[in-house]
Amino acid sequence: MNPSAQTRILAVIEALAGHEVIGLRLKEVAEAVGGGSAASTILRDLEALESAGWAQKSREGRWMLASRPIQVLHHFYAGLKTIESRAAEVAANYTKLPC
Repeated sequence: MNPSAQTRILAVIEALAGHEVIGLRLKEVAEAVGGGSAASTILRDLEALESAGWAQKSREGRWMLASRPIQVLHHFYAGLKTIESRAAEVAANYTKLPC
């Protein structure tokens, strides 16, 4: 059974993760994704990811993650810092000694 397009594109992102310096050839991405997807289908996925800023192709023809996933991760960490700050405020309010 072939995975849905959404599941497959997430698998492509996961396949690229960890290969940001050297990248992967199209064939390597297709093998990592598996599921019987043709290389032409994976290429379309990579091109869609590239247009969205999630993947990029090197001069040598290798694919890697682009900057967008890192930007998303940055927003995630900013959200965590906000929650940590708010939790610290709440803890401080509950641990104040009465005057």
